[in-house]
Amino acid sequence: MSLRARLRIILMADEVVVAESEDPRLWHATLRAVSDEGGEGERHTFSGPRDGEREAERLAVAAFAEELGVDPEAVQAACAPKAIAPYVFLDRHHFESFKRLTPERGRNAVSNIVLALTLLLLWADKMRLARVAVRDGTAVLRTIGARDDHPGRAVDNCPWIRRSMNRLVLVPEEISKAIAVARAYCTKTSPDWGEPSD
Repeated sequence: MSLRARLRIILMADEVVVAESEDPRLWHATLRAVSDEGGEGERHTFSGPRDGEREAERLAVAAFAEELGVDPEAVQAACAPKAIAPYVFLDRHHFESFKRLTPERGRNAVSNIVLALTLLLLWADKMRLARVAVRDGTAVLRTIGARDDHPGRAVDNCPWIRRSMNRLVLVPEEISKAIAVARAYCTKTSPDWGEPSD
């Protein structure tokens, strides 16, 4: 029986994970740079995404912004979506505003992990990411040093996220709520739940 190891590159600042990726191109480039395959004294640099990849990412950001009904610049400022893990990089000021404008408890409360996973799942749809799990949302929160003490419970109580085949997905019938949360985060406003007032 043969086993295949899953290679992953992790970028850390002290004990904080800043980014991680399982992209084979990235770890190949990293291994080449570390092992100095070109001989002594030759410098290796990772050039980053190629032009085609940059264009694909730009188009994905535009589609993401269009779905949320905000400018691509607002999306970039709020969550800097990328094609490398953790894929969404939160902004502390947007996060603070969102938490201030949403209740801590109750029906319209949005936990830290639910916010992170909502953004990530909407972005994953545009980038065709195969699988999103709770740990991916935790990695997104770590981009600003945030956390959630009860991520599993928060996900289970969220009406627009559900578990399916060992991954998380957005519930199609509740997608408007996910979009409302993401739009509110990106625009520093309260979520418009679309509910009639009593």
